[in-house]
Amino acid sequence: MNTAFNTLSKGGDPMLTRWRQQIWTHGPVRMKVIIAACLLAVVPIAILGTTTYLLASHSLFKEIGSANRETVKQVQERIDDKLVNLDKVVLQHAFNPVFKEFLSSSNPYEDPERFKSVMAILTSMEGLINDTDGVYLYMTAQNLIVNPSQGIAEASRLHRSVLDEIKKHNEPFFWMDRIRSEPSVPRGGTHVVTFVRRLPVSIDKPLGYLIIELNDRALFDVFSHMQFGKSGEMLIVTPTGNILSDWNKHLLKPDFNDPVIYRMSTSNASEEMYSATIDKQELLINYLKSDYNGWRYVSAVPVKELTSSIEWIKNATLAISVLLVLISIIAAITLSGSFLRVLHGIIDLVRKKNTGLPLPQANMDEFGLLRHYMESLHSAKRDLEQQLLESMPLLRANFLQKLISDSMTKEEMEEKIRYYGIEMPAPFYTVLYVELDHMRGQTEQDVQLFTYAAMNIAKELFVLRGAYGAVFQTQTDHIALLFNHGDEHTSTNELKASAFNLAEELHRVMQSLLHITVTIGIGHCYRGMEQIKLSRKEAQEALQYQMIQGCGKVIYIGSMLPKSSAYEYPIEQEQFILTGVKLGHLDQVCQQVDEFAARLTDSQRTGNYDHVQQAFVQLIAASLKTLFELDPEEGPKLYHYNVYQRLGRMKTSEAIVKWLKEEIYPTLLHHIIQRRSLRQRDTMEKVLDYIHQHYEEDLSQPQLADLASMPASQFSHLFKVETGMTFTDYIIAYRMEKAKEWLRGTDLKVAEIADRLSYNNPQNFIRGFKRLCGMTPGEYRTRNTLKNQVETE
Repeated sequence: MNTAFNTLSKGGDPMLTRWRQQIWTHGPVRMKVIIAACLLAVVPIAILGTTTYLLASHSLFKEIGSANRETVKQVQERIDDKLVNLDKVVLQHAFNPVFKEFLSSSNPYEDPERFKSVMAILTSMEGLINDTDGVYLYMTAQNLIVNPSQGIAEASRLHRSVLDEIKKHNEPFFWMDRIRSEPSVPRGGTHVVTFVRRLPVSIDKPLGYLIIELNDRALFDVFSHMQFGKSGEMLIVTPTGNILSDWNKHLLKPDFNDPVIYRMSTSNASEEMYSATIDKQELLINYLKSDYNGWRYVSAVPVKELTSSIEWIKNATLAISVLLVLISIIAAITLSGSFLRVLHGIIDLVRKKNTGLPLPQANMDEFGLLRHYMESLHSAKRDLEQQLLESMPLLRANFLQKLISDSMTKEEMEEKIRYYGIEMPAPFYTVLYVELDHMRGQTEQDVQLFTYAAMNIAKELFVLRGAYGAVFQTQTDHIALLFNHGDEHTSTNELKASAFNLAEELHRVMQSLLHITVTIGIGHCYRGMEQIKLSRKEAQEALQYQMIQGCGKVIYIGSMLPKSSAYEYPIEQEQFILTGVKLGHLDQVCQQVDEFAARLTDSQRTGNYDHVQQAFVQLIAASLKTLFELDPEEGPKLYHYNVYQRLGRMKTSEAIVKWLKEEIYPTLLHHIIQRRSLRQRDTMEKVLDYIHQHYEEDLSQPQLADLASMPASQFSHLFKVETGMTFTDYIIAYRMEKAKEWLRGTDLKVAEIADRLSYNNPQNFIRGFKRLCGMTPGEYRTRNTLKNQVETE
């Protein structure tokens, strides 16, 4: 048998030989065909997956870069706004006539009151400007500076570079920056950002400058909470060649040798976005240049960090590609019945790794099972579509909010407008902002009901007028109307009139139906939806002119832009108010507050609303300064809230005046009068104690008035109010009481008592005693001696 087997193994039988050749020849060929078919199926799948991933990555990278660019833009706008607002505060104080009088004087010490006024203004500016390192008044003629903490000092206290820049510049104002600690690299140490404004007090030559120094930390506090990623870095490259940094991250080199910083410092482009590899790390670079002061804002964020949240897209694409490859392999292998068990293994794996889809029937075959899971996926898709449909109003409102506030490409705007079904076929766009007045103090439910009703009124009016556009609520709780109107032949005046007529009708209907006042701000009309953001900003700014115009009106930004008129601060009314505060005359204060507001708003009727609000800030600062001077201990604790924040929330001058007359000044004057009464009582007690200890001396009213630190006439009046007697009568009465004690308890002679009480003549003492007590000193002693004897017996 073994021999036969060996013979067969060696191929002795021709039939067995042919069978063995089929196995080793046709078998591998069949397997090769199957593998080749799978590979051919995998190639287009791999190409499709790779292409899809690359396209998605590029699109996502572009979207992320745009989002990061918007963040940098917001930082740049916020810092520019901070610098512009600082300029407004300085400008508001620069027109104070006290500066002109002070700088025109050859001797700054000749008028102490004027010097105190200058110090008060500089102190007020330090309080109004956040994060300031110092406020200085530079006197060019005397080469001196005035500072609230240093007083009058030599100009050499200022940094040499500041004085050099003042000599170079002829502009009304300019910004400069320098390194405080003079390090070896531009980004080291602390930077000082300095603002210099020439005081408009002379035509021929400048007599002085206001200089405000800011620490660069004040700027980086603006975007300390902005989302630059966990390891992103933000820099500001200034025209003077300094680099302002928050120092917390160092993705870029600390000097201009860094290719990114060098490229930005030498670029003429206003903005740029690109990726660069630095130290083996790919960074997304965004660059913006400020039109206000030429500062260049640079953001560097690792691309890996930005794309970490979307890494699942890559994994999902890879998983889908692998799944398609597996499906292709399965389809090819299924052609061979001998490998059907592979399909059973995959199905078992799906059953074990159930992803939460509905369970299939137990008796399903492999293809039925696959069909079951595909139907489950279609069902999940329908549920997602239903959820998307239900969320459409919220998504639409979010898009409209983004449309009027964020930067978007024209193609993106048009695509999303079509997607959300918003009809805006006309070429011109105007934004209107509606504010419901006097909602402060209302419950949140009432506010939402009024807002909902007002939005419905606006939508109905759009329908009735056949107007195109949208109505929605903004993040600032205003009601925004995006009005799409006009055609190619419509004139500018017609466009303006149609927007104004819509606002007037909306104003009338809302006030009539809701029984509340509303204020509507109208921006300019612009061609093309790219300018919608600008119209929105103007409409929002128009609402701020409530400070001048009052609420319950329709305000068009075109009629409210500031004209070239000098800003006038009612300094005379301020002095009257402060005098009334010091005297405790509330009626005078309230009358002058009305006059203050009237003169202020009349001078700014077509001016800047910021000037009006800043004027009230200065008035409150001066009033609080007076309070603190009169009562340095309890004065700062008088108000339990921040009065400047409360003022900032008020939108009309009428509301501010009412608040000042009904809350601020009554509380302030009541406190001053009460403290003054206590202080006067303490003063009188001090005077009476002195009298009781020195009654034997020759006391005079002027002497005691000096002790009380007040004029003799005021002392005389206050003494009589507190004691009910004149000063002379009180001295006589007290001395007579002492005389009675001596007459009762001692053997002193009448002449000795008169001498002790500083009477030059005993007869004068006797006459005064008799006039006051109804008997002579001798009679008084005799009567009290007999009385004591009777009581003893």
